[in-house]
Amino acid sequence: MTQSQDHNFDPMIYDVMRELTTQVVGRYSTWESEAATEREAKHWRAEWLRVRSEAREVNPRSREAVDSKTNELRQTLRQLPTNAPALP
Repeated sequence: MTQSQDHNFDPMIYDVMRELTTQVVGRYSTWESEAATEREAKHWRAEWLRVRSEAREVNPRSREAVDSKTNELRQTLRQLPTNAPALP
């Protein structure tokens, strides 16, 4: 992808990435609030903070970066169960 192709794209794809971030963070946040122990709650809080932080680091002017994070978030969301998995 050339630099001009990387910077000239529909900005709505960034919004899609942010919405996927919200969905993943929401799942982890729900699991945090439903946690049976403080350890579990801290784990899920750390997960949603990580996902939110990683999304904020994505350059909104780089189609390649936005597409990459969008694909990662889609995969994560597909793999997340409805209920929190047991922690090791």
